[in-house]
Amino acid sequence: MGEASSVAERDASRAVVRCAAFTRALLTAVLALGGVATAQSQDAANEIRPAPGLIVGGSYTLPAGTTLHGDLNVVGASVAIATGGTLDGQLVAIGGTTALDGTVTGDVHAYGGALSLGERATIGGDLSTEYAAFERSPGAVVAGQLRQGTQAPLHFSLPTYVRPSVAAAGRAVVPASPLDVLFRALALGLLAMLVMALAPARVTRVRDAILRRPVRMGFDGLLTGIVVTLLLVLLAVTLVGIPLTVLGFMLLYASVLFGWIAFGDAVGEYLAEAFEQHWNRSVRVAVGAFALALAAAALAYVPVLGAVAGAVMSMVALGAVRATRYGGREPGRREVGPPPEAAPQA
Repeated sequence: MGEASSVAERDASRAVVRCAAFTRALLTAVLALGGVATAQSQDAANEIRPAPGLIVGGSYTLPAGTTLHGDLNVVGASVAIATGGTLDGQLVAIGGTTALDGTVTGDVHAYGGALSLGERATIGGDLSTEYAAFERSPGAVVAGQLRQGTQAPLHFSLPTYVRPSVAAAGRAVVPASPLDVLFRALALGLLAMLVMALAPARVTRVRDAILRRPVRMGFDGLLTGIVVTLLLVLLAVTLVGIPLTVLGFMLLYASVLFGWIAFGDAVGEYLAEAFEQHWNRSVRVAVGAFALALAAAALAYVPVLGAVAGAVMSMVALGAVRATRYGGREPGRREVGPPPEAAPQA
């Protein structure tokens, strides 16, 4: 009886530790998504680069001989830390694939996706996995505790589009190469064309909501993002809710993306008028979304302003999508049922 009670207490303690670590990791990702960061003092003689706060989709490689200072949070992306590369902070990976052959001085948390440790991988803190495929080479070093949760892998990846980054020491962190930016812009343009072909009326309603009430949509999007994120974090505290949390963040990402496509429709309409062109709606939204993606990538080179502009546009887009219920109705308009039938005259 005493042994069974001890085992139950030990299992409960491990569950609490996993839940606390996951909640802390998600809160860190939320702060990074909102562009919140603490200033880090750096030695002028040091070639330490600031780590991106959050990477959503696509791929990221930390090459040999490079040190990133700060936490790295990854959602649905492919991340590789090469031998000789160092992340001076915590690594949190939700979905996607993570290949670690270098050094992480802090903790490593993997939720969903796949995590592999190479022969020269070194983790200075704890390592925890949940719903993730895990491979460890014999030479890999984990200085802290190793906690493996549910062994049923949950794989998912996200397309690259918005990749916020944290500016440090007055410099902007450029998240992608020009070729990657061009590819993402083309992908968004093609996706916008497809969405316009399938749901032109819905895109129009979201676009009109953005143009008519941008400030209100921005506050609506900010409130929606905060509330939904907190609810997903609370849901993630229960291990059963982790898959639902992942799906929730994917839906939140898709909502912002849909709003950006509506933004692209407005930009395409403006460009068509400016150049006196008579494009059809599919071409117009594709050109607008392509131009919008290039503009957002250019702003990423501007410290602080780039991150703020991207966050504001994302909030406005999310607010318009929520207010129109994905373009299913006009914003602020309540659905009213048919009027009651008149009573028959006696």
